[in-house]
Amino acid sequence: MGRQVPVDEDVSTFLRTLTKPPQFKVLTTLAEKPAQEFTKTEIASQSGIGRTTLYRVWEDLEKMKAITASRQVGAVTLYRLNPDSPVVQSLLSVREKLATIQNAVEKIEAFRDEKKNDRFRHQTPPAPSILLKLLDKKALTPKEAVTDEALELNEKESKVLQSLTESGLVEINDKKYSLSSLGKMTAEGASRLYGHGTEESINETISSLKVALGLVSQEIKKINRDLSAERSTRQPG
Repeated sequence: MGRQVPVDEDVSTFLRTLTKPPQFKVLTTLAEKPAQEFTKTEIASQSGIGRTTLYRVWEDLEKMKAITASRQVGAVTLYRLNPDSPVVQSLLSVREKLATIQNAVEKIEAFRDEKKNDRFRHQTPPAPSILLKLLDKKALTPKEAVTDEALELNEKESKVLQSLTESGLVEINDKKYSLSSLGKMTAEGASRLYGHGTEESINETISSLKVALGLVSQEIKKINRDLSAERSTRQPG
């Protein structure tokens, strides 16, 4: 079974890595538990900023209606995110997208680990292994034939190669090997049977996820710019 990754923790780390302003640090901290109430001291501590910094940006957060007072407990005021704020809605949407991507990554990693373990426990037999190597090398005709050194055969596979040529699955010309038509069909069947090519599919999926992460990071930067713009318009001229 694959390692259980704390998705919320990973998402929060990713958000904090991509963002710098203290306003955004406060919002990403509160977004981890959007319904929970915090004191100002708790917000500063959990956001990793000083109380002085928090008080400096607090008015900005209230004016943009990103944060709101929820209730009073004695002399202490508790605060939480305002779910009606456009900035908060954008931030929560980004977190949801990141969590979705992170979940996909977890499943892919678990699947890849499982496939690696399967290959370790159930090694591909020598004959299919040789056919798959020839298929990988695109040695499909005598013109594209390769040497046995290029195939990097182990001792057992080297002995089996001769029997494959005798059976007509592999052709040999000038000490170079290629698949016959029947060998090509057999190799393609072995590819499906032994999950050959799975790593390539996984890598393609991971590449797609990286693109998705790039798009999400652009959304984060936009929120960041919006926050900075909000603050600059409120600064005295």
